[in-house]
Amino acid sequence: MRFRLKHLIPTLAVAGSLGGSVLVATAQDYDDTPRVERLQAALNDDRVLFQATVNQQPDDDLLELGQLVAMGGGQQGGSGMACIACHGARGQGDGSGAFPRIAGQAGWYMYKQLNDFASGTRPNEIMTGIAQRLSDEEREAVSAYYAAIDAPVLPTSGQVTGETLQWGGQLGAVGSEERGIPACINCHGPQGTGMAPSVPYLAGQDAAYMAKQLTDWRDGLRDNDPMNVMSAIAAKMTDEDITAVSEYYARVGPQVTAAAPQ
Repeated sequence: MRFRLKHLIPTLAVAGSLGGSVLVATAQDYDDTPRVERLQAALNDDRVLFQATVNQQPDDDLLELGQLVAMGGGQQGGSGMACIACHGARGQGDGSGAFPRIAGQAGWYMYKQLNDFASGTRPNEIMTGIAQRLSDEEREAVSAYYAAIDAPVLPTSGQVTGETLQWGGQLGAVGSEERGIPACINCHGPQGTGMAPSVPYLAGQDAAYMAKQLTDWRDGLRDNDPMNVMSAIAAKMTDEDITAVSEYYARVGPQVTAAAPQ
């Protein structure tokens, strides 16, 4: 399967992507990775198919390669290349905001981010080096693999006022006409579930990660969004706006209870 960016019509993108600019990885349970047999039912999912022109549909071989890459087994792999070391065995993220949730994310969106990391269009001290060492086929495979995975949403942390969440929900649903901020649902869909192939989900993504991406867009540290849409939107947002919409979308969707200490 070959995915080529030139085959696709650019659409809008926002937070909820790959990578985080920190240096400390957390330990993960590698035994929790799903078996390829459990992913076969997802092969016809729009998130996996990318809704794009491809030479062939994803198959078991592609998913197996993607799983291998996720565990650090690419051609130039190793423990420092293992996606599961930072993003979790099932792509659930680590809950710190440093490493985002990528389970079930739109496959083409993740593939584009990996290409942007590799080219330097989206600079990141961790992801740039990793993406550059992956072949194009490995980027495609690992993107399709994580698009096919589902995982529980990690519990949110920190105290957030009802007023903050209400404002975040308002920005998400209707935006701010006075400030020229469009509603998030215009591009990211109802409840922030994303619009494959190019627009990532926000629902259930880590709040600190989303806030970091919006701040980076506003400050000009990230500008790999098509037509600079997110940069223009974030430039109109205050710190309070960014916190509100990030905390709101982090709480949209099912939450899970933290496991009791063993």
